Amino acid sequence: MEGSVMVPSSADLRHNMQHMTGADTLDLDQFDAFAISGGDIGHHMIGYVYGQVRWVGLPSMADHDFAKPVRWALMSEAAVDAVLSHRISHSVAGQLADALRKQSDKPILVAAAPRPSEALMSLKENKLLAQKRAIKQDDGAVLSDKYAMLAKACFDDRNIRYIDQPGFTIKSHLLTRAIYMDGAIRLTVQGDTPQPDADIMHGNLSYGAAVLDQISAALTGADG
Repeated sequence: MEGSVMVPSSADLRHNMQHMTGADTLDLDQFDAFAISGGDIGHHMIGYVYGQVRWVGLPSMADHDFAKPVRWALMSEAAVDAVLSHRISHSVAGQLADALRKQSDKPILVAAAPRPSEALMSLKENKLLAQKRAIKQDDGAVLSDKYAMLAKACFDDRNIRYIDQPGFTIKSHLLTRAIYMDGAIRLTVQGDTPQPDADIMHGNLSYGAAVLDQISAALTGADG
């Protein structure tokens, strides 16, 4: 930062700013509010944790045979919450929001990255297959609610507003309806480069419009 001006600290950052915004610097005083979209946070984070651990209280654990060998570790729910809260706080969105809050008292909103596409359910190989298992084992609702609760608490503590994914775009608690992901475009100045066909993590124009409506409602108080 140079005063109120955000200046890239490396050649790579300068290139990325030019590639995504068409500008070399950003004067924060020119903005009435800030909205961070994605920033490496979203429900996929709890999916990664679920792939490695379970905790008592999950629906799938109600009748679990603890003598049976498994590929995951058993953790306390408090430890799971601590791990996720730490990851959320130290995500790109968490660190950027903190940096903005230190420089500005304007409203700051963080909109989570979308859940993976419902196409996940038909895949045999993907780093998010743990979420597919969670849905099949009826743990999806608990995981979704836990992540949203922890994310909200994490940003509330920083006087930052967390916005969860629009409800009508969600399927099976942990997935995004394909209609809001099909035909997604990469974030560039030109805005004409499609995401790879195998990508299941990026929203399309319809999804983006829904998030912009959320941000607008939050800034005007129309969301209650």
